[in-house]
Amino acid sequence: MNVSVDGKKAVLVAVDIQNKFYTVTDGLHRSVDSHLDTMNRALDLFHETGSPVILICYDAMNSCTSDAMEDPEAFVEGLRVDDSDVRVHKEFMNSFHGTDLLDRIREAGAECIVLIGLVAHLCVLSTYFAAYDADLSPYMLRGALSATDEENVGHVEAICRTVDIDALIESTRKG
Repeated sequence: MNVSVDGKKAVLVAVDIQNKFYTVTDGLHRSVDSHLDTMNRALDLFHETGSPVILICYDAMNSCTSDAMEDPEAFVEGLRVDDSDVRVHKEFMNSFHGTDLLDRIREAGAECIVLIGLVAHLCVLSTYFAAYDADLSPYMLRGALSATDEENVGHVEAICRTVDIDALIESTRKG
C-alpha cells in the first residue's frame, strides 16, 4: 500500500540533507540532529511500502554551504537513504527550477509531495510553494524539518500545510 495524504498518492521529497549544510551553523547542526529520527522514520515508511522517495541534492558550493566535512556532497551520516531512491540535482533554492523533479513525481503517479529536510525557511519552503504552481498538493512533515534555529522551523510549520508521521503510517493501513 502506498503512502497517501488526503487520499492522494504521495512522494517523499528529501531536500538538501547533505554534509555541506550540516556544519554551516551550530543551530542547523543541532536542528538536523534533533529531527533526524523523524526524517528516518519517514524514509523507512516510504521504503517499506514501496512508495517513491526523491532525494534533492544541491550541487553548488557558496556562502551558504561549508566544506568543513570530508565529503560535503554526501548525505548526513545516519540518514537512511536507499540505492532505489531517485536523486535530483539542483542549483537553485526551488527544487523544481531547472530540474526534472516534476517529471519524476508525475512518473511515480503522485499528486502530493511530503517534504522533509533543510533549510526549512529557504529551500524547503521555496519547493513547497513551487509545488502549488505545478498543480501538486504539498505538505511539510511535522518534526522532519531543520533550520538555523528552531523558531524558523515553527514559523514554516505554522504557515504551511503539515502532516505528521502517524497520519502517514495510518494512510498505509486504509484500503
